[in-house]
Parts: sequence; C-alpha cells; structure tokens
Amino acid sequence: MRQDNFNMAESSPSSLIPGLTDDVAERCLSRIPRSKFQTISQAAVRKLTGSVEELMCVVMEDRFLRDRRFVRYVYGEVFDAPGNNLGQIPRVPGPFMYGSRVAVLHGAKIVFIGGYSVVEGSSIDGTGISSSADVYEFDPEWRKLASMNIPRHDFACAVVDGLLYVVRGKDSCREHILSAEVYNPETNQWSLMDCPDRHVLGDFAFSFKSKLYAVGNGSRFIDVYDPKTKIWEELDSGKSLLVYSYTVIRNKVYFLDYNMSGLGVFDLEENSWGSVFVPHESRSDSWFRLGEWNNKVILESV
Repeated sequence: MRQDNFNMAESSPSSLIPGLTDDVAERCLSRIPRSKFQTISQAAVRKLTGSVEELMCVVMEDRFLRDRRFVRYVYGEVFDAPGNNLGQIPRVPGPFMYGSRVAVLHGAKIVFIGGYSVVEGSSIDGTGISSSADVYEFDPEWRKLASMNIPRHDFACAVVDGLLYVVRGKDSCREHILSAEVYNPETNQWSLMDCPDRHVLGDFAFSFKSKLYAVGNGSRFIDVYDPKTKIWEELDSGKSLLVYSYTVIRNKVYFLDYNMSGLGVFDLEENSWGSVFVPHESRSDSWFRLGEWNNKVILESV
C-alpha cells in the first residue's frame, strides 16, 4: 500500500485545509485534541515536500461479545518501513463477511470485495448464507464503489494493469459461479466476462506480465487470461494444489499448501516447482499467512 503526496495544485498556498475557507478550517482545527498535533504536522510536511512513503497494511479479523453472541468485524493495522505500528484503519462498513477478498488498486487504495453473511432461519437447519456484491474502497476513508453484477464469495481476484478481476466463486446456494467480472476504477463499472468452466475447490489469482492467472485448488491446470486478446489459455502446471495462502514476487509464486511442508515455490517462467524450508517453530498449518513487502516474503501469524 502506498501513501501518496497530497495534491496542492487546486488549493492556494495559504489555505489551511484545501477546499475550505480559512474561517471554517480554523473551527475544524480548534476541535482537534492537542495530542494529535504532531500527527497533523507530519502530514503537513509530507504535503509540502511531496514525499511518498511505503506502508504495509495487514487486514485482520476481530470479535467481541455482545448480548451473549460474538460480533465479528474486519479492520487493518498499518506499519511503516522500520516495522512500527502506525495504528488502525477503520473497520470495513456493513456486516461481517466470510469468504470476502481484498485487493489493492494503484498501489494505494484498499478494496474490500463481496463475501457472505450468515442468515438465521433461512434454511432447513435454521441457518443459511447471503452472498454480497458490495465493494468498498479505503482512500483514506471507506466509500462504497459500484457493486458486482453477481453476488459471490470465495472467489479469486487480482489486479492486472490497473483493472480488478474477480473469477468464479460461489453464490448464496453455495453453487459454483462459472463467470468472471472486471472492474474499471476510471468508470466505476463492473463488466461480466466469460471464463473457463472449471469446478474447483477454490480459486486464487495473480497478475504476471500483464496477464491474469487463475489457479483452481484441486486442479493442476492454470487458466491464463490475456486482456489484450481477450483470450483464455490453459497452462498445465503438472501438480495439483490445495493452497490457503500465497504471494507473488517477481516471477515466482510462493504459497502455503495443506498437503506440503515448508514454503512451496512455482517459477512461472520455467514452469518448475521448488520449496523453501520453514523452521518448525514458525510453522503451524493454516495459522500463518503470506505477504510481500519490498520484494521479500512476509510470514504473518494469525
């Protein structure tokens, strides 16, 4: 995630808060606690110097007890380059969503996509699910974007050349959705698109050399989409996967697999497999997640 410089072109040099008259800005500033002045001054320095700072956001789930029931919500912890915790971003709007996905647009905007919520009394066993098409963007506060055409959860998603793709997933009846969608942030619109008819245990996707790669768990085939030709191709990876966390750095996919020990490595250019040893004390099945920062693999405990 990247924290970009503020745009000063549209405001006068003497403006306290861009877009507001000085008298209104003074009233706003007078309500800010003294303890926050240092943070504000740091932001002002970044604004004047046009500096860009690389930050890492770890999306997390938390829960608390209310009326004898656990209430879940999603929020983010933000870290700077030295690893200092800079605080939290606000929780994602709306009810807690299982099976949702998170992406980053333009290196700076966090996007929270779809998922499902549990609905009591909606099925024979007393519970059911309701898939969501909602999409929210954080920059630097949450706002609702255009909804997907099809509510879905447990889908694959990736950003390719500034466009956000979602692939397959499941609906409210837990049936496979055999379609994909692409989001254009310039027009705030989603467009449906075809994708290979593949029933898999779950997808994950990533971008490599301006192409979309959709990998189906339980299948050795990788579906590759070229946005320029609008054609899907099939890549035989030679190995079936059951991945629960992954990250892509340069030309390699690093992943944690339920059926493998250590860190799996797939070289996209060579179409070859490898592995990296993970110390036993740092490994606890699905209780770890992978991330990427400064071209290094981050192993996060969850």
